[in-house]
Amino acid sequence: MDETNITKKEAVKLVRKRLRELLKPLGFQPYPKSSNCLMRIRDEFIDEVSLRTDGTHLSPCFHIYYRKAPFESAYVDLVNGSLWRVMKKQEPIETNLWWNVTIPQNGPYYYKTEHFEEVWKDVVLALERYILPYMNAMSVEKLLSLMVKRQLREDGEQEIFQVRPTVYFSDKYFACMNQAAVYGVGMWIAERYAEGLPYIIFAQNKYREHIRPRELEKEQFNEGRALGVLDTLIDIYERTPEELKDTVQQLSSMISANWMDYIM
Repeated sequence: MDETNITKKEAVKLVRKRLRELLKPLGFQPYPKSSNCLMRIRDEFIDEVSLRTDGTHLSPCFHIYYRKAPFESAYVDLVNGSLWRVMKKQEPIETNLWWNVTIPQNGPYYYKTEHFEEVWKDVVLALERYILPYMNAMSVEKLLSLMVKRQLREDGEQEIFQVRPTVYFSDKYFACMNQAAVYGVGMWIAERYAEGLPYIIFAQNKYREHIRPRELEKEQFNEGRALGVLDTLIDIYERTPEELKDTVQQLSSMISANWMDYIM
């Protein structure tokens, strides 16, 4: 790193360090499975702040998982600019909230130091005034609703945290099976069994079709573990429905304690 340029490798290390220093007092800790990821584990939610660093990318990512059914997250879609548009109406931001790399003919990718610091300033602003307050205000009902319905803010912009796609039962492939599983399990945790049942069945069928070529080793995959949860719930629902409430509570508590096993 010199006075005018910073290599991509150096920039990644610096952003990691700064994020750790910024977020550690707020309860975020390094995620054991990724050096680019910080997690905050709460009673109901798992908050994630991470970095995309592959290829030419250096961009922050923000996710919220429902801890009792962490099969899918709500996330900030920086590519489509929902956060940027919301901020731009109120803040003098000058960047796209990610770092634009310079690719020389010879030598490593780099950033202009001035550009690097400008983006960092805007990312901190986004975290402190938008992302973290949104995470702190999240409710289970709100997060589940994002799985099934596209939502807009009062100013007409999309919600900062989105889920794409939301559940649609006409899906011919596997686009929204995770979202259906989260919503269905969430409804059953809330004892809203009739509302959750079609979503659980939909997700169960999609998972089973998706992992059929890998049936023998399905427990090695997140999809297989999620299918195991849904199979257990449906089995109790069909055989001993009087035990359903206790089974849902026990199973969701187990998932909450072992959430890393289920994150996609």
